[in-house]
Amino acid sequence: MSGRRRTDHESRSTMSTTPRLPRSAPLRRTILSWFHRLRQPAACFLALIFLSFASCSIGRADSPLPDSGTWTTAAPAPTERTEVAAAALDGRIYVVGGFEAPALGNLLNLSISEKVEVYDPQTDRWTSKAPLPVGLHHAGLAAVGRHLYVVGGYTRSGLSVWKPVASLYRYDPQEDRWSEGTPMPTPRGALALAVVNGRILAIGGYNGDINVPAVEEYDPQADRWATKAPLPDPRDHLAAATDGRFVYVIGGRLNGSYSRNVALVHQYDPEADRWTRRADLPTARSGITAAVLAGRIYVFGGEAPAGTFTTTEAYQPGSDKWQTMAPMPTGRHGLGSAVVGDRIFVIAGGPKPGGSFSNANEVFVPPRDGPGTKTSQKASPAHVGSVMAVLATLSEAEVLPPEGTTEANRVIKSLIQFQSAMMKSPDSQVQTFFATAVERKFGAEGRTLLEAARRKGWTSEVLEAVAEFARGPVQWDQARLDEGWRTYNVTQSDLLLLAGLFTEARTRFTAKRQNIHDVFASKRRSMPGAGQSAPVPDETVM
Repeated sequence: MSGRRRTDHESRSTMSTTPRLPRSAPLRRTILSWFHRLRQPAACFLALIFLSFASCSIGRADSPLPDSGTWTTAAPAPTERTEVAAAALDGRIYVVGGFEAPALGNLLNLSISEKVEVYDPQTDRWTSKAPLPVGLHHAGLAAVGRHLYVVGGYTRSGLSVWKPVASLYRYDPQEDRWSEGTPMPTPRGALALAVVNGRILAIGGYNGDINVPAVEEYDPQADRWATKAPLPDPRDHLAAATDGRFVYVIGGRLNGSYSRNVALVHQYDPEADRWTRRADLPTARSGITAAVLAGRIYVFGGEAPAGTFTTTEAYQPGSDKWQTMAPMPTGRHGLGSAVVGDRIFVIAGGPKPGGSFSNANEVFVPPRDGPGTKTSQKASPAHVGSVMAVLATLSEAEVLPPEGTTEANRVIKSLIQFQSAMMKSPDSQVQTFFATAVERKFGAEGRTLLEAARRKGWTSEVLEAVAEFARGPVQWDQARLDEGWRTYNVTQSDLLLLAGLFTEARTRFTAKRQNIHDVFASKRRSMPGAGQSAPVPDETVM
């Protein structure tokens, strides 16, 4: 590429079926009485399996689906580009800046693009909008409210195309106009952006000499930046994505060299301003893009000395696990991605390492029930037995409502439904709630406890963590969490009911010098599925 610095920096060379409780009053009374008569676990188990859990399944009862997603192609972009930024706003996808293929019309700009092209998935058509105030590549792009924000990147300086900038430009789509905002404190390109709670996080990057650990937060309302805890392992050409609660920073390279790709994944908690290491990306790569759909993070493309990647890998924050998905039709780096509806659009990027270009617009459709979807499976003895053990524990503490009452039925239903949500909800708010609850209570061990609960059903430790977290101050988007609960026909008040009962039972056992966990363990041993795990693949849960 004309004017490109021939260094190792980018090599610059070419290379619900929801469980329902029985409605008959006699049967409800029978179920509750069985819980009181714990010496008949087999009868209790059979009754619950055939009557109460008849419609409960680990997966949904739909026909089996491909478990790695599918790809289609959409209208190609008007301009072949690489090192672009992309974001969705109001159902349309904006592709901004980057490098264009060298031509007479762009040689004066050293092929740095000012173009803003917009794709409408409804019509499968592209339009052009007001260009950037200055040509930029390796910039970040984010949508907040009704505006787009372009942050950082590199621009031209003399005959060099690698001048890092700290600029921030805001785009108003109604007026088709750009304006300049307060620059971020640290100039850099090849950074990553994420939006949490209406604020933009600018993470990492490269200033031409070193990797920048800076994490700086922009408040669009105040037009002001704040410094946050630095990225533990500084890198560039990385990706960032958020599940609405945490930010995940994925992959990248060291000091601009794609021969030094990394597989690192870090989770950032904006509330605590703290970083935590997570499971590595299976394939070390950089020049990638990431998108979130139905609570899962999908990572696409990238480059290395041997070539570009077609690799697609999906991360499930709740289980801290990765899965390989259907590969991209065209391997690319320096590409952009955006979600509209239930599809991820992966646009532009270089098909070869270094200076190459494309106008590809390839569309990824994840499996409808998420990665790893398999044929549906009925509720396991382990999950049924865990609900029974909880009810038996509450009964011994004498906090369980009288059998046959509306409140008693509500308790049973809530235990079943919240357990089901914990196991298999694709909603990021729901899974973040459970993950945060156990980590607040048990630290790093919480993830192990939560994974065990997904396989075996409720444990007293996980239920205790959930009870304490639910009764604490609200720290998430309650409206979005309520929507996730509604999918399982439960509400926040149902959760608070369970939390209150568990807390009261713990208090009563403590007064009798008993430990609620010991009581639960004793009850669990006499219930169905004791010591067994449900046959649930890891990939079916968040």
